[in-house]
Amino acid sequence: MPSPYQQPDDPDHDLGPWIEAPQSSRLTRYRFDYGTREIQVTWRNGKGHGTTVYGAADSEIYRRFARAASKGAMVNRVLNGLPYAPATPDQIDAPSNPNRSAVQSRP
Repeated sequence: MPSPYQQPDDPDHDLGPWIEAPQSSRLTRYRFDYGTREIQVTWRNGKGHGTTVYGAADSEIYRRFARAASKGAMVNRVLNGLPYAPATPDQIDAPSNPNRSAVQSRP
């Protein structure tokens, strides 16, 4: 069965692009699913699992996370209070919506 994430017209999944986080010591990249309100975070150390999905996040939480000077501190303060689980391969490999622009981090 094909992944539901692979359907470009699936209204339940509206993924923003992966955003690289080279300045972070804890994570490598992240993105937001506007349809399911999930933040996907890929960890630098990969312990346990490489990517975590944080649910029940609205776009304002995501915007604050993307603009946080310390992504790790934001994970500890805010995201760890949300429901979370390891990402499935389908979630990790899902294509981004080309009409979504990236929320830029602070330099």
